[in-house]
Amino acid sequence: MTKEALAKLSTQELVNKYTMAKTIVWLFSIILILALLFVIYISIQDGLTPLLAVPLALSAIIPLNVKNMNTFKKELDSRL
Repeated sequence: MTKEALAKLSTQELVNKYTMAKTIVWLFSIILILALLFVIYISIQDGLTPLLAVPLALSAIIPLNVKNMNTFKKELDSRL
């Protein structure tokens, strides 16, 4: 989101968006770790599979969400 769009939101909306972003980052990270462990287990059992690319490719989403979460946090800190 842009600074102008964040400035139009109320403090409560920012807190809600920050909390939601934080929850999503944690849940997505846990799911990706579990998927990676599962694919590693399958690879040990049956040999290397192309499924290993899925959790690795999806892991690029986490830094984007963390950046988004940090912009919410900066806007909240500037208001307090």
